Amino acid sequence: MKVIVGDRFKNFADVAGAITSKQAIRELTRGSDHQGFMLGQGIHEQDAHVISVLAHALGLPCQTLEKDRHRAGRDVCHKHQVHNELISHPRKIEDGVFEADILIDDRNEIMSDHMTGCHLQGMLLIEAIRQMFIAVSETQYAHLGVPAGGYVVFNRLDIAFEQFAFPIATTVKQQVHSVTQPRPDRAVFAATLEVYQDKRRVAKTLVDYTVFEKASLKPKEEKLAQKAVEELLAQNAVPYIANEVNTNDMLAAG
Repeated sequence: MKVIVGDRFKNFADVAGAITSKQAIRELTRGSDHQGFMLGQGIHEQDAHVISVLAHALGLPCQTLEKDRHRAGRDVCHKHQVHNELISHPRKIEDGVFEADILIDDRNEIMSDHMTGCHLQGMLLIEAIRQMFIAVSETQYAHLGVPAGGYVVFNRLDIAFEQFAFPIATTVKQQVHSVTQPRPDRAVFAATLEVYQDKRRVAKTLVDYTVFEKASLKPKEEKLAQKAVEELLAQNAVPYIANEVNTNDMLAAG
């Protein structure tokens, strides 16, 4: 079996004995001598479909290790582009505990500029964690009056990275410790989120956040934005002193 990863994970492929999606499609088109394939991270959905069809035509197995390869969607992830959606729809494991697969497309905005080494970037995991706790609050707690499509404000986000994560099957698990609703237009969450690869925990996050109704928070945010600019201008105001300039003097000086 060969593990396939996205083209941006070529460093990982070269070191770990995997192949990129471009290499896999080229080999399958010519007739592959591999025993089969496992789909890792970074593969475009279109490429994954092509690889699966070509492998099937050759009678080769093509495995996906995630429980759900369907992305959670724009309304849940709060992302406009599909390739920026990093999680599947959250699954309820037990009361207050949820899980999702991390699904990386290597066209993702965080990977558009710079890649270091063979591992997944820490900022990529942080964004997957962010999408997860937003998705859990909106899809699993609507019955408590949590605003749908609301403004999410971080009160605290503490993360510890425990080891490298690589472009293979990855899950994010969230345990909700408390949900309170101090006012009708908001809900406050406290939760722990953990990222796992093959039962190994690679990162742990403690987070407190508030989900506000847009209609409630938007005008307040706009007033604060206006105030920020007004204070900036007031603190940096320079007295204007009009000086008469003699044009002839300027020409003479020149």
